[in-house]
Amino acid sequence: MSTVSIVGCAGYETDAVDAAVRQSLDHLGGMSRFVRPGMRVLLKLNLLAPRSPSEATTTHPAVVAAVTRLVQEAGGIVTAADSPGGPFVASYLKAVYAKTGMEQVARETGLVLNHDLADTEVTNPSGKLLKRVRIIRSVAEADLVINLPKLKTHGQMVYTGAVKNLFGTIPGTDKIDFHLRMADYQAFADALIDICLAA
Repeated sequence: MSTVSIVGCAGYETDAVDAAVRQSLDHLGGMSRFVRPGMRVLLKLNLLAPRSPSEATTTHPAVVAAVTRLVQEAGGIVTAADSPGGPFVASYLKAVYAKTGMEQVARETGLVLNHDLADTEVTNPSGKLLKRVRIIRSVAEADLVINLPKLKTHGQMVYTGAVKNLFGTIPGTDKIDFHLRMADYQAFADALIDICLAA
């Protein structure tokens, strides 16, 4: 059975977010329960597009900074990554990191922003529809992936959360192909679960 920790936070002020994230993880045994010194930890963000944090479209930088600091305290080597909606190319990724506030988080915390554009195919024997999935290499090579989604609405799936956030492990415009091939709600839902299992 899974254990869930929920802690309220009224806003995105640094001290409040740091305290809420720390308290939430303390309920689970602390970050060191999951992260060992030297582990390569990837923060899987939702960085859909180059949008400012005030637009509430992407993972908030205050949350990313708080989790980064806790991973670092536990001795982890932390990198943040996403394959935004649109082309998975260096110029677009740089624009996304700048506009979403991730470049500032990197400057302030030492967080490494992924600029590796390579992908790799992973096998997924438990997959219902997808037995093999191409994902961005930074996710495949991490020792631990911490999923930091942005809860929001979604035209096809009603809302975006942790499972849908891992769709951002699919490289670039390959995501468009999934939307077109699996326009049926159930097929796309099954594909999302398969991607979640693979990532």
